[in-house]
Amino acid sequence: MRTIPEMIVIKSGGKFVIEEKVSTVLSTVFALFLFLCGPPAQAGQYAAMLGEQDFYSGSDVIFTLVFLQQSPEEQPVFPDELVCQLTTGEAAARSVTARSLHGELFQTKATVRTYYEQRYSFGLPSDAQGQVIIKFPAINGPALVFHAQPRTYSDKVAAQETYPTLESLFDLYQPYAKNASAYEPMYFLVGTDPEKSKFQISFKYRFINSESALAQDFPWVSGLHFGYTQTSFWDLQSDSAPFDDTSYKPEMFWLSKNYLTSGSGMLKGLFFQGGMQHESNGRGGDFSRSTNYLYAKPIFVFYNKNNKVGFQISPKLWTYVDNDDTTNPDLMDYRGYFEIEAKAGLADSLVLGSTFGWAEEGASFQFDLSYPLHRFFNGALDVYFYAQYTNMLAEELLNYTERSESFRLGLAFVR
Repeated sequence: MRTIPEMIVIKSGGKFVIEEKVSTVLSTVFALFLFLCGPPAQAGQYAAMLGEQDFYSGSDVIFTLVFLQQSPEEQPVFPDELVCQLTTGEAAARSVTARSLHGELFQTKATVRTYYEQRYSFGLPSDAQGQVIIKFPAINGPALVFHAQPRTYSDKVAAQETYPTLESLFDLYQPYAKNASAYEPMYFLVGTDPEKSKFQISFKYRFINSESALAQDFPWVSGLHFGYTQTSFWDLQSDSAPFDDTSYKPEMFWLSKNYLTSGSGMLKGLFFQGGMQHESNGRGGDFSRSTNYLYAKPIFVFYNKNNKVGFQISPKLWTYVDNDDTTNPDLMDYRGYFEIEAKAGLADSLVLGSTFGWAEEGASFQFDLSYPLHRFFNGALDVYFYAQYTNMLAEELLNYTERSESFRLGLAFVR
């Protein structure tokens, strides 16, 4: 029987703590014995137990939350997400979120009482080493204490023995790839007038590891990102199918964490994004266009988990910095200084997005409608049907003084 370090802390009435370095099997049996046969306790009695695993910094920790039923009327409450307080050494407590593994709720009828079990998992921060204490304030009961060992890069490589995909080998040499994620919508759209077809790619990259000691001491640094969006206008009607114009938009920005610490009401998210974006069409001479924006954008997200209806509104304000006054001196008369983006729809279903802006030369607006196609292909096709209508000034940088009106249909990978 292999021995691993672990501690089980059980709340029974008041506070009843057991600390031992014992095997997982003996720990579990001993905890359940006390849990089932111990003294009578208050309603809603919980216990937390660790499974048989080694604990390494940066790895996942799986534990079981147990509810002891005192009477038939009592029912267990196992939330999908459980906020935990993590303490290592003398460092201040920080919050991590354990997520339910969504297995079947396990019920056992013992001789004395009935208890229910639900498994949870959370990611242990990469700087968590030595003694780790996990408390669960939301249910005011159990706690866990265990010893975390540092995991080196060679440990991670040695732990993986099979590589079913190219990506599984690629990840060994690209540990930072997880910091890249989707940003603006990514799509390929064919216009009802094919010469007005369009495609867009976009991604963002987080510079600072959010689990690093630097991010724990200065949480704001984990919001630093590099973003890149490329929008190309493609003439599919001409014989050579040329690109009429392309906008290249690299940027540096900061994105906050959720300012809402409680989930009451429909407002589930309040974020702030701000940064500087460069935009140019990559051409020279008389065809060159370029500008820079310094912008700020609050993001409000509303969501009802019962009917899965969501709504997002994001007003964006900007000013021009070092605009090219030779080739596009009056760009602000057509682009303006603000826009309002709004989205509404059902999670994993139909979503309608809209963007509205105003400039001295008139209004601009765009509507985007998307629907997941896996609903028609038995879950096999992970793309969206995408429809877009635009009536905009300065949609293209090259012909920014012209109004573009078009209707496009196609596929999207990110909406």
